[in-house]
Amino acid sequence: MWWLIIIYIVVTALVIFCAVALSSILDQLDKRTRISSVFLGGLVLAVVTSLPDLFTALSSACFIKEPELAFGGILGGDIINLAILAFFIAACTKTFSESTINKRFLITTIVSLIISIVLLLNAFLPDSFMIPGINVNAISLVIVVLYTVMLFLNKGDHKENTVDTLVVSKYSVKQLVWFFVLCAIALIICAVGLTYITNVLADYYMIDKNLAGALFLGLSTALPEIVTTIVFIKKKNFNLAVGSIVGSVAFNWLILVLSDIFYFEGTIFMKDQSAQILTGFLTCALALTAIVIAFNCFLKKKNAWRWLYFSLAVAIVAVTLAYLVTAFYVL
Repeated sequence: MWWLIIIYIVVTALVIFCAVALSSILDQLDKRTRISSVFLGGLVLAVVTSLPDLFTALSSACFIKEPELAFGGILGGDIINLAILAFFIAACTKTFSESTINKRFLITTIVSLIISIVLLLNAFLPDSFMIPGINVNAISLVIVVLYTVMLFLNKGDHKENTVDTLVVSKYSVKQLVWFFVLCAIALIICAVGLTYITNVLADYYMIDKNLAGALFLGLSTALPEIVTTIVFIKKKNFNLAVGSIVGSVAFNWLILVLSDIFYFEGTIFMKDQSAQILTGFLTCALALTAIVIAFNCFLKKKNAWRWLYFSLAVAIVAVTLAYLVTAFYVL
């Protein structure tokens, strides 16, 4: 089975490579066009870096018939993403405190928090509420409504055209868009392969499928967001770094909806103990993330509150570590 682990590592490395390329291209587009930073960071990049999540979730639910892998992979990836963002906020507190995060990213985070609370409540309810005739969980409808509200609240963001002549790429905007598309396709191919590898590893090592999804799929599919976050922070673009993470978390809810629609043998929204643990810790992480972004958006003299950013960021990382410890010992 060692050879399968090697393949997993190789495919994961390809995911990292594509993510670095995508983030660099998007950073250039951000500087060279009038496209909204919310649209680029919170939607375009979120969608593209969520492509591995999309195809691994659909593969898990439709082809392998393992909804636990899809559910655990999406939520596990979300909590890992939030922990990575928190780690860099703690490590680069000065840069974060000097940055201004778009308030629309706070709205996005709050909507994700509400959806996470809904999933948490659902995990403890005895029965699932299915929409008659289409065999889709009512939670899917709730997610679509909340996501639509979020898009409505986030509309109308504009920015001035700020071109940094020192970092402008030698490629044209059209060439950058083509490179962007090619890297996105490569991410899709890698994502499908990761699904099958994870399922085999979970069966071989007898790991709970929710936990396996959170660890193997969650970690590997979170790598695009992790790498793009690192690239943006190195470029001191904390606004896009935050937008990439919270936008990806929000888009991942739609991936769960799609997986629920195409899983014809029941619902993808799990109710077992592992689902309760995962949604509980994710809700805590989202709540703390919303507080961090809110402080950045509304506090004056943000440098004076660096200790607060650091403390909250460390708390988010601690929540993620607590989930991993709890999952290993309980499941």
